[in-house]
Amino acid sequence: MNVVILLLAIGAAFGLRAPTDKPSIIMLFADDLGYGDLGFTGHPTTHTPNIDRLAYNGKILTQWHSGCPVCSGSRAALMTGRQFTRVGTPGVFGPTVDVGLPLNETTVADQLKKAGYTTAAIGKWHLGQRPMYLPAARGFDRYLGIPYSDDMGEARATSCNNHNERNLWSVTPNLASTMSSEEQYRQGGFMAPEDGKGHDPAGDFLPLVLQESDDLGNVNTTVLEQPLDFTTLATKYSSFATDFIRENQDNPFFLYVPFSHVHTTASNQPQMQYAGCDFKNTTARGAFGDALSEIDWQVGEIVSTLQALGLEENTLIIFSSDNGPWMVHNASAGSEGLFTGRTANYWNTGKGSTWSGGITMPAFAYWKGQIDPQTRTSEVVSSLDVLPTLSQIAQVPLPTDRVYDGKPFVDILFGNGTSQHEFLFFYKDTKGPTAVRYGAYKAHWRTAPGLGGCDLPDCHEKSYNPPLLFNVEVDPSEAYPLTQNNTQPKDPAIIAVLADIERAHQHELATFTYGHLVPAPDLPGEGPDRYGVCCDRAQGCDCNGKPSP
Repeated sequence: MNVVILLLAIGAAFGLRAPTDKPSIIMLFADDLGYGDLGFTGHPTTHTPNIDRLAYNGKILTQWHSGCPVCSGSRAALMTGRQFTRVGTPGVFGPTVDVGLPLNETTVADQLKKAGYTTAAIGKWHLGQRPMYLPAARGFDRYLGIPYSDDMGEARATSCNNHNERNLWSVTPNLASTMSSEEQYRQGGFMAPEDGKGHDPAGDFLPLVLQESDDLGNVNTTVLEQPLDFTTLATKYSSFATDFIRENQDNPFFLYVPFSHVHTTASNQPQMQYAGCDFKNTTARGAFGDALSEIDWQVGEIVSTLQALGLEENTLIIFSSDNGPWMVHNASAGSEGLFTGRTANYWNTGKGSTWSGGITMPAFAYWKGQIDPQTRTSEVVSSLDVLPTLSQIAQVPLPTDRVYDGKPFVDILFGNGTSQHEFLFFYKDTKGPTAVRYGAYKAHWRTAPGLGGCDLPDCHEKSYNPPLLFNVEVDPSEAYPLTQNNTQPKDPAIIAVLADIERAHQHELATFTYGHLVPAPDLPGEGPDRYGVCCDRAQGCDCNGKPSP
């Protein structure tokens, strides 16, 4: 019997939905959260009791890999189950671009709608901000959030008058790079020169967007705030999430929560971070810790709602992050933990890099009564696997007219299954894969520092022949290479591993097809410098007051 059908039958025996029904699914996806940032992954001062409780009572996935080391690419991989370079998306979309996730791509929400799911998204979308690219046009019934990263425009943060402002919140961070975010994206090859905010005033101020669809499929899109208020943002997100769960308690739902936290903001916010009044100045870890604590609160509110409604035993929760920490932002950013890429000889091996610090993410899955508590697996999984895995759980076949890079990991979630990835390739551009996982091994053909670079002698792109090889099960910090550049190994076992990798590499190069973006036709009112989300162009897209100083 199919494992999913068996699990649903077991659930029905214990008074849950009938076997023909589907479990509700919640995908929690943090922004720029590193492997070393959470309590369950070992951070000594982080305060994340709700997240940690779910992790310990579910299955910790210690080898979850992002589909891209930066924002838009990682989300394209998760939403489509396909390499972002195959889809054609850049690493990062700017806030006023005329393109987005190609309209012929099938998203996770599209798949689950076929099985009768009600769908909603909350938070950072970052797959195009024009109407045809926003969530309500990509399978989601509702959306509330910032259409892109929270540094792509200035925002407000109303004062917390009854809270002390510690020095940590009142100073500008000591950044390791003076380049703007756009400059760093371009330097890393993740954003085209024409994809910045340009001269569109919509790129000056962050919008908070609400989308709702009626029974006939008509979409109402409203800019609730511009510039938005960071102080109240998480409260709005939490209310939207819990209301959605309550309203759909009697039918299966998919709730996608790509948090806007803990990505750094534009420089007008102290420490380039934000948190609501109940969380500001509450943790030992400073501004970043306060922001992370607010994520944890949102997770707790979601889980408490499930419990109150009796839905916890029929809801699968998956948690991960889009990519590693943006390390040039120092204490305002996160921690890559033990994934330091020590062989690099530079410290910036996080976001933007395919060293493990940029692509190996904290992750777990929780489903009370179905996933064994206090379990963990080191099997290789990826955000690419989300679409095929959830499709299998919902019993929806994958489209047959395209190549999928993701593999279902249902057998890993509900048992002791093994990874279906013999080779998992990592991309950051259209020059071929930079690295690959092959069982216990990880091989690099090219390495480069994370966004913003650094000023050390070795801090630049390097190529390797033979590829730089590590046994990452023994050496997760990539500290002890098993090969040397321009030197052929002599160990027969290493020679055999490299031969297997090279055969797979040549096959990948010969068969991989890169996608290309074509803008959708202009809608009325659109055109050059008029593609951004704007509350009112007559007001210069500034409808809610001056951004914070």
